[in-house]
Amino acid sequence: MNDHTLGYKSAMAQARRMLSEGIINEAEYTIIDTMMAEKYGLSSCSLFRENGLLYSSIRGNMSHYKGVTICKK
Repeated sequence: MNDHTLGYKSAMAQARRMLSEGIINEAEYTIIDTMMAEKYGLSSCSLFRENGLLYSSIRGNMSHYKGVTICKK
């Protein structure tokens, strides 16, 4: 992990805590995630993102077609 990734993970740990304590809602958490990813230079396809595309209690994994299409842009 580089400094950018660590900065993003640290910021998102704080955002997750605020979400769990009810200080922010899911929509605000998503906005924070997008802003922090842009600030720290992480793409939407980064494995370090907090976007939940890889792990979900409902589905096993992201759609191959959708994931590939988004990540190639």
